[in-house]
Amino acid sequence: MSLCPSLSEAAPTTNRLLPATWGYLDLTKLPVLVALVLFGAFYFYLDRRMRAGAQIHLRRLPGIDAIEEAIGRATEMGRPVLFIPGINDIDDIQTLAGINILSHVAYIAAEYDTPVIVACRRSVVLTISEEVVKASSLAAGRPENYIPNNMRYLSDDQFAFTAGVNGIMLRERPASCIYQGCFYSESLILAETGYVSGAIQVAGTANIAQLPFFVAACDFTLIGEEFFAASAYLSREPTIVASIRASDLLKMVILPVILLGVVGATVAATAGEATWLGAYSVKFVEILKELF
Repeated sequence: MSLCPSLSEAAPTTNRLLPATWGYLDLTKLPVLVALVLFGAFYFYLDRRMRAGAQIHLRRLPGIDAIEEAIGRATEMGRPVLFIPGINDIDDIQTLAGINILSHVAYIAAEYDTPVIVACRRSVVLTISEEVVKASSLAAGRPENYIPNNMRYLSDDQFAFTAGVNGIMLRERPASCIYQGCFYSESLILAETGYVSGAIQVAGTANIAQLPFFVAACDFTLIGEEFFAASAYLSREPTIVASIRASDLLKMVILPVILLGVVGATVAATAGEATWLGAYSVKFVEILKELF
């Protein structure tokens, strides 16, 4: 007997209350379609509103204040700010969010006349970071704050890059270390070295496995979606703000469905499937599961 059942054996659909197929459509994937349609509708509506001049409110996160306080501390101490936009290439959404935050960091640092060191693992990320810091310094009215030698490509190798960043921390003693992007196992090494160097540290990533290390070693951490929300708040780009707001609206739709499912399951367990109330509650919960 095979230990690896076929797809049809592994996912039976005989107990479904709704049909498994409808023409060429696989209705077992209906929840994905519902979520995609709802998110797309919310996104395009909000994007059109923002492009027409409407303002969509996003709450200012404490992490943004922590970043600005870190830059202020570096200014008071007369030492640079070290910024790392993650270790992935530019095709990673977290890298793009980190570069949006870099633009704000470079602008505030230029206003305070504080140098910014940007350490990159990928050459394309370095090129874009150079342009972002240059444009932000120019927008702040201090183009001289852009120092080409502070834009540093270290290595494509993960731990060679980590060693290079640690060297910058220990040699140049930045007063603030800001990590915003995608990080992996090097996160704790970077954060521990920054702690040893006495820097104030602000981190942000959507990699769940790395969040405990940043939370333990950094002064403030943007956790998961806070990282993307901070990027949207600072950039005010219609497409980014609309996507964040659309995801919030989608959660507002899904949350009542979850609550209805909890109530239905509770009623079914309390009344028992032998009663009419329990039987209808079970069917109601099953329909919710198949739709959402």
